[in-house]
Amino acid sequence: MLVQPLPRDVKKAVDLLRADLGRGWKVDDLARLCQIPRRTLEKHFRRFIGLAPLEFLQAERFDEARRRLLRAPPGTSVTQVAIGCGFNHLGRFALTYRHRHGENPSDTLRRRRVSPGNPVPVRLVAVAERPALAVLPFELTGPRADRAGQISDEIAATLHRTGWIRVVPPPAGRYHLRGRVADDGTGTLRIRMTLLDRSARRYIWADSSQCAVGDLFDSSDWFSNLAAGALRSVLRDAEIDQAASQDPTRLGAWGLCMRALPAILAADLATHAAPVELLERAIEIAPHDPVPISLAAWCHGLRAAHHFVDHPDIERGKSLQFASRGAALCAGEPLSNVMLAAAYSLTFDLTAAEAHARHALAVDGGSAWAWGRLAWVHAYRDEAEDAIECCQIARALAPSDPLGFLWSVGIAAAHLELGRHDRAIPWYRRALAEKPKAVWINRFLAPALALVGKKEEGQQSLSALLRTFPDLTITQVRMGLPHTAGTWDRFSDGLASLGMRYS
Repeated sequence: MLVQPLPRDVKKAVDLLRADLGRGWKVDDLARLCQIPRRTLEKHFRRFIGLAPLEFLQAERFDEARRRLLRAPPGTSVTQVAIGCGFNHLGRFALTYRHRHGENPSDTLRRRRVSPGNPVPVRLVAVAERPALAVLPFELTGPRADRAGQISDEIAATLHRTGWIRVVPPPAGRYHLRGRVADDGTGTLRIRMTLLDRSARRYIWADSSQCAVGDLFDSSDWFSNLAAGALRSVLRDAEIDQAASQDPTRLGAWGLCMRALPAILAADLATHAAPVELLERAIEIAPHDPVPISLAAWCHGLRAAHHFVDHPDIERGKSLQFASRGAALCAGEPLSNVMLAAAYSLTFDLTAAEAHARHALAVDGGSAWAWGRLAWVHAYRDEAEDAIECCQIARALAPSDPLGFLWSVGIAAAHLELGRHDRAIPWYRRALAEKPKAVWINRFLAPALALVGKKEEGQQSLSALLRTFPDLTITQVRMGLPHTAGTWDRFSDGLASLGMRYS
């Protein structure tokens, strides 16, 4: 993800490249389409992106190939993905892919399935305010499309397992999911879905996919997880927008949670205090609803971990108190379990964090947030390869999720644990590009730069950190998160070499 805004010519070039990654682009052609001299376009790319246009194109192709491999339907081959992303020399593609991602493309493809087994039933808790969605029977056209008649039921079941989406029969529900499955006569099914917000009287999402006829029925869980993964992000954003547009004094517990959530996801010093009062009111309104309680546990844990408060131990104590209450009420609800996993990670109880993350995945195997929380448990235990795998699954399930920057940080931390400092740096930088206000990421980027001898860049990163946290010390940094002593020693050495004081 790129830091915005970009100059108009660079933005147009980026949009053109991303729209047709498989094209054999030449810089002269790109410059002509952008109506700018080639040398100017190259200069602007170097200045604002740090890469030449074709270097940027190559990086985008590899990122897209990674996403397609992780999200591939059954029957997909590495060759299909590589050619679709513009790679014509498969040997070079495989070698470079392995260098970039630490595994062969075939290895990525083999673990594309994300469901951890047969999901267990979920009992919704305090659902009165939860968003209500109706999945209408899909329209079926073509000679073999009727074999996809159960798709709408599969998607409805998967959405129900999120624990916070009420699936209701039509015509009820604020949201209506409509779909169409068409057999084109060549053995390929084309599936199109649209989501209608009935209260706003507008469509808020549309997507299309295709797969071979037999593949869809061999792995209906693949498609339902893919669809539900996209839908949950859209629904969450719609609920946040609705809560933001209303008078906060008239919101119920769920609405207050949705109003608090963006500030929590921002992980920003300037906004960290705003959710606390909102969540206190939500808990007062619904003292037996696990979502506001678990969200409060996560909120206080973040405030302690990222140096947002003067007394982090007090904040961790509050996080643990809320976590204990939320755990007693959640009854297996995936969303609450994910938040509890986050809270327990940030309060150094990795055993409880793992238990809640795995409970969430047992119910809802398509939850990117749950995979992300499990990734951090692995990262804090120096189980680096497992951490990278879980982060990549999370990114594949929800490539545009606001927590995506945390999965980039997780991949970076894992590379650092493996001694691959040079590979950690781009992921830390990517995380900062995805979430520029998360200045605390520099406490990891700065030492990583120092450890590869880039002292000047490390000093710049440390300066950015200290402008926001001027009194921060190495000792305080070490107390922020439950990394192992060995990992913290590497961070500490890097920070000390840049001149940061210990206490």
